[in-house]
Amino acid sequence: MSEYNIQHKNTDLDNEIKEDFNNILKSNNIWIDHPLSFKDRIGWIEFSDLINKSIKLCKDTLDDLISEFNPSSIVFVGMGGSIQTGKVLDQISTENKYQLFFIDSTNPKDIDLVRKRIDLFSTLFIFMSKSGTTLETNKVMRFFIEELSSKGEPNFGNRFIALTDKNTPLEKFANKNNFLKVINAPPNIGGRFSSSTSYGVLPATFMNSMLDSHKNNYKWDLDQIIEKCLTVTSILKNSYDNHDGFLLLRIPEEINQMGTWLEQLIAESTGKNGKGIIPIINNKNKLKCPKIFINNTETKNKNSNDLDLIINLDKNTIFEDMFIWQLSISLLCKHMSVFPFDEPDVKKSKINTENILKKHNNLQKLEIPYSSNVINNMIIENKTNKALYINLYLSENEKINNSLNILKQRLNLTYNINVVSGFGPRYLHSVGQLQKGGSKNVWSIFFYDEILTNSFYKKYNFKDLCNTFKAQMLGDFNALKELEINTYLVKIDSSKPNPFNEIMDVTKE
Repeated sequence: MSEYNIQHKNTDLDNEIKEDFNNILKSNNIWIDHPLSFKDRIGWIEFSDLINKSIKLCKDTLDDLISEFNPSSIVFVGMGGSIQTGKVLDQISTENKYQLFFIDSTNPKDIDLVRKRIDLFSTLFIFMSKSGTTLETNKVMRFFIEELSSKGEPNFGNRFIALTDKNTPLEKFANKNNFLKVINAPPNIGGRFSSSTSYGVLPATFMNSMLDSHKNNYKWDLDQIIEKCLTVTSILKNSYDNHDGFLLLRIPEEINQMGTWLEQLIAESTGKNGKGIIPIINNKNKLKCPKIFINNTETKNKNSNDLDLIINLDKNTIFEDMFIWQLSISLLCKHMSVFPFDEPDVKKSKINTENILKKHNNLQKLEIPYSSNVINNMIIENKTNKALYINLYLSENEKINNSLNILKQRLNLTYNINVVSGFGPRYLHSVGQLQKGGSKNVWSIFFYDEILTNSFYKKYNFKDLCNTFKAQMLGDFNALKELEINTYLVKIDSSKPNPFNEIMDVTKE
């Protein structure tokens, strides 16, 4: 069981939180009025029953599959909450039964990296989308359909699985094309709250030992969950009430996918109506706000006055930890007077992207509206804004992340700029909502490697992915501009050893 060691307890909030906590467990409404009924999104609250049913469904599915098709590799394709739990589990799993890949991008470079590492004919593809209409998931599915067809295999369905709600376009497509299996998840659970459904449990069934703690039916310790939930919620409330919504999370690189999972849950649930919690992850900065360290060895050398909560995660109870955070964020949203289960501002980028794709058959020749400003001028223009969002339309790798972290640290220590970063289009399903629906006292920089993307237009079967990737960048860039948020687009060469060096050189005092 994970340990939650609170450093400063606020008992004044306990009674209020407990009352709301009990109401949620009874599936009572505690949130503001909303066109979407809370009952259509609260199914995750029956945690113990839900995860046991999900485990049985997924294990039965796996047993059936292995009797028909024993793959060498599994490729999971999805976006946001549909895939992120699987990425967390994959990172903390010590040993997997199969070679597992997770695709949550339309970046042609990312897709190509996976394509080169798999044998198409011995790979099982699992496409995950609650709505069954997720643009990225459908584009990647079309890519692999074409890849199989080009290799003489038109019957792609015999190595495809769909995980979606009932009666979605994805389910209908799967049935029409004889997919190996269609798995329906509960309709009353949204993506970022779906960790205990098949979206989280199905990937775990392909991992050794990941579900061992649930062999004899999972039973929760309600008292422990209440105590941990009270702890997390009180810290989140402190962040919102007293620190302009800033929350600092320190998570080691070896479990950074848990940071991405938390980032989506926090940002997409709270970031609306001009409000939001801004999660600052692993930035070494001077920010004075609540701090939570997870599995972090730095805590041994820290004064307890510098920390609010130390969490030592136990991988065997990771689903329970996710449930605790889902509860805590839901309780916080009641306090903030925001509805936790929608993402109303995400559609702005989607509509822009769709319009660009309809208008242009080949985006390679479309002119990119790069900013004429140098970084120092951008900083001067935004010196009163409280946060900078860096949106990277690059292929994520260790080199890029290391260079990016140095840039973020430089911006904070030199200019006191608090930075939230994300790789596109993944961030659109996470901090993208917060960026557009949260505080408007922010600014954004897009970094784009046009040369890398254009190089894939020449390769067979990559044109549609290139168009989509580029359209998503421009769609979100335009959405932020339409909201009158200061937004800049900067060209970068990600092939350089330190891609952000030129920018950092300009920022030197």
